[in-house]
Amino acid sequence: MSKAQVSVLLSVHGDSIFLKDFLDSLANQSFMDFVLVCRFDGAPSPAIQSLVSDFPSAVVLPDQTHFNVVSSYQRLLEAAAEKSTPYFMFADQDDVWHPDKIARSVQAIREAESARPAGTPVLVHSDLCVVDEHLKEIAPSMIRYQSLNPARVSLADLMIQNNVTGCTTIFNRALASLARIPEEAICHDWYLALIAAAFGGIVFLPESLVDYRQHQDNVYGAVPRKGLLKHFFRRRHLHERIRLTQRQAEAFLNHFRANLSDDQVRLLEDWSRCQSESSYFTRLGTVWQHGFRKNDWLRTLGLWWAA
Repeated sequence: MSKAQVSVLLSVHGDSIFLKDFLDSLANQSFMDFVLVCRFDGAPSPAIQSLVSDFPSAVVLPDQTHFNVVSSYQRLLEAAAEKSTPYFMFADQDDVWHPDKIARSVQAIREAESARPAGTPVLVHSDLCVVDEHLKEIAPSMIRYQSLNPARVSLADLMIQNNVTGCTTIFNRALASLARIPEEAICHDWYLALIAAAFGGIVFLPESLVDYRQHQDNVYGAVPRKGLLKHFFRRRHLHERIRLTQRQAEAFLNHFRANLSDDQVRLLEDWSRCQSESSYFTRLGTVWQHGFRKNDWLRTLGLWWAA
């Protein structure tokens, strides 16, 4: 493991019928200088355990305690960070990686690092192809399918809405060393993107390097923009989702306060304070004061409506 360039972090939960597809796509990568670091989130079946254990270069963590997705990936990060790989990638058990995914990702992050001071935390992410459970294409670009804007990567942008999908990411050791993902984090990839936005840089590759499989058991899924309209009329639901971003911002502030600029502290304080503010107009005023916007006009209207 010490000689590998990349640690691929995989949390396996349940008896996924799609795991073999993912492992096959990993075995077919053009760049093979990686190690698979895996943990079973709950005791696996013998068949699933064998699939992973038989994979070349796999390192399986002994702990099989059942956690949520965020906590499971935090434990993978902690284990991988003890090793000497310079780069890390999150993986999902249901997806299929294109053969050049790791190669393109490593190339992109090395270029991004070379353009920045040594030791800068860097995260690179790419587009995805949305497919059904049989790998039939639904949409060639998840960015367009969900009407996301990968240029919106400031701390203020990412506090409000995430556009970084974990299974597309590669990040360096400087970023991994800062990653202590709390239980208030909405998702591991979102929190990691916040860290990169606050202390380093985020680079987007406009290429679909993953087949993102949609099926009934997805923990998270791709929702087309037209599917957002139904949520617009569920104001309480939207408000609760906004509150989750405020709790996440508060946890981020509590952990990193000493390392943040005054402007960053003020931004995080104002947003996290909204969760205890009873006045809608005061909350809306905070949104307008800081110019908070989501990735498109419809989501931004939802933010104003449900603040």
